[in-house]
Amino acid sequence: MTAVAAPTDPVRDRLLKGLHRAIEERGYRETTVADIVRHARASRSTFYQVFATKDECLLALMEAANRSLMRRISAAVDPAAPWPAQTRQAVTAYIDHVAASPALSLCWIREFPSLGPIAGQVRRESMNALADLVQRLSANEPFRRAGRAPLSRELALVILGGLRELTATAVEEGADVRELTETGVAAAVAFLGAAPPAPVAARPAPRGGLLLTDEQWARVRPLLPPARAAVGRPPAPQRQVVEAIVYRDQAGIPWRDLPPRFGAWQTAWKRHRRWSEDGTWDRIREAIGEDYTGSRKPVSTTVSGP
Repeated sequence: MTAVAAPTDPVRDRLLKGLHRAIEERGYRETTVADIVRHARASRSTFYQVFATKDECLLALMEAANRSLMRRISAAVDPAAPWPAQTRQAVTAYIDHVAASPALSLCWIREFPSLGPIAGQVRRESMNALADLVQRLSANEPFRRAGRAPLSRELALVILGGLRELTATAVEEGADVRELTETGVAAAVAFLGAAPPAPVAARPAPRGGLLLTDEQWARVRPLLPPARAAVGRPPAPQRQVVEAIVYRDQAGIPWRDLPPRFGAWQTAWKRHRRWSEDGTWDRIREAIGEDYTGSRKPVSTTVSGP
């Protein structure tokens, strides 16, 4: 290909938008340079000063569309949200991008590959860039707190490939791509949830002295409300429950990974949720004192999953 104008060139941008409108109007195969310059309000000579051929213009348009998709996903995802919510935000942004320009998406699927090796290179670069983005998102704090290991490149490509095929089929059949949002979200969440968890050894190691001293327990015990026991079962020892919560908070592990010596993890999880809601846990942390190294931020009572 010949050298083209800088990506920020307003004339180049107008020509790319002109091709985009022409594709939406009549498809790429039927689009001519005359159609492009008509939509761009430019001359043929201006077009050929920037692009050598219609195909070269399409290459530039697809590269710009892929950058736009990445910006859209990055802007849509709240890195502080629980990982299932982040997954929904990313998948929804992907599908909304496809739905906003179905003809361009159809061109990417059907016609763009016919441009030859250079088209294959652009497609690979696009998928690799998206995979990098997915990997970065899967490595943020909410994913780590849930015990999820960052996705490998191969797994990221599997998720993206599935979304691409799902939306491609809908576009080719003339269906409303947005109707697939829930299917795409459910599949991605299920896939991420089933991905190998982060190794326990890789998590931050808790400090020594995790168990409460007798002095600390003496300060904590009066703060605890009466334990609720299931019918026919004695209540779990209160000290064991408190120590389980402290251990989990300091170790930064999922509730399910609590060592067996702390009893059923569900008991600690439910008690922590209830105590966080009524303020008991804040008082317990203060009573434990400076030796407590767990998070001192307000504890969310919304539990996306233990």
